[in-house]
Amino acid sequence: MIKNLSAVCADIDGTLCEKGGQLYPLTREAVEALHQRGVLFGLGTGRAINQRVFTMKDYWGLSFDFDFIIGMNGGQLWTKEDPYVENYHLLSRESLKEIIERMRPMNLNAVIYEDEHMVATRMDMFQEASMKRNNTQVIVTNGDEARLYIRPNNNVLFRYDPEDEEKVLKHAEAISNDRYIGIRTAPGCLEFMDPRVNKGDGLKNYAEKAGLKLENIMAFGDNDNDAPMLREAGWGVCLNDGSPYCKSMADAITEYKCTEDGVGRYLYDHCMEFLKPE
Repeated sequence: MIKNLSAVCADIDGTLCEKGGQLYPLTREAVEALHQRGVLFGLGTGRAINQRVFTMKDYWGLSFDFDFIIGMNGGQLWTKEDPYVENYHLLSRESLKEIIERMRPMNLNAVIYEDEHMVATRMDMFQEASMKRNNTQVIVTNGDEARLYIRPNNNVLFRYDPEDEEKVLKHAEAISNDRYIGIRTAPGCLEFMDPRVNKGDGLKNYAEKAGLKLENIMAFGDNDNDAPMLREAGWGVCLNDGSPYCKSMADAITEYKCTEDGVGRYLYDHCMEFLKPE
C-alpha cells in the first residue's frame, strides 16, 4: 500500500461508474475528501480528451476541476497547468486505411473520434447506444471508409456483439503487427492503436511532467486496457468484476463491484489514513 499518496488516476467506464452513469455516493465522497487534503485526481480513459470529458466533473457533482486527464488509452495527456492536449504516436493515414480494410471481413462498424464528435461508417444499435449515452454527435459516412482516414488519428474502434468476441479478437490478433495492435477495451469494443500507446506509458508521461513519483500514485481500472496503468502505478487496484488480465496486473482487487460503489468502498476501507480529518 502507498504511504505517501500524491495522486489517484482512475478509468471511467466500469470503474468509477457504469457507462455514461453517475459516480456512486461513496466514490464521490472519498474523491472529494482526498482532494481536499491535497491528493490530485485525474482520469485514465480510452475516451478522447474533449469538452465532454472536461465537463464530466460537473455532471458528477465534483467541486473541483480534474488535475489531469490521460485520454485515448494513453495516447493523449492534459494537465491543469498546460492548456494544450499532447498527442503521442498517432496512427498514420496508411495504417488507418489498412486496419479498416483488413477488418472488413468482420462486417463491423468502423468509428473514430474527431475533435468534439465521432465519425462512423454506418449507424447501428451499438453506435446509437454510445451516442445517447455520451451525448456525442456522430457523423455517418454511409459506407465511405475513406472519410475515416483523411488525417492521422489516435485510434480506430469497432463495436460488436459480445457473443462474437472470440472470433473478432482472434481476427484482430491475426492482423496486428509492429505498426498497430488490436486491444479489447470493453465488452463488445475493440480498438486499434500504435503498440507504443497504453495507459501505463500515459501515467509515466504524466508523472514525469508533474514531477511526481509513480510509487506515490494509485490507479483504478477494470479492463485489459487498464492493466498497464495498474502495473506502472505504485498501487494498482482492479475492480472485483474486472477482466482476468487486468486482475493479474493489479496489486489489489476491490471487495465490491463497480455497481456496488467498489472504488469508494476500497478507498474508505484501505486508505482511511488519507481521509481522516486534519
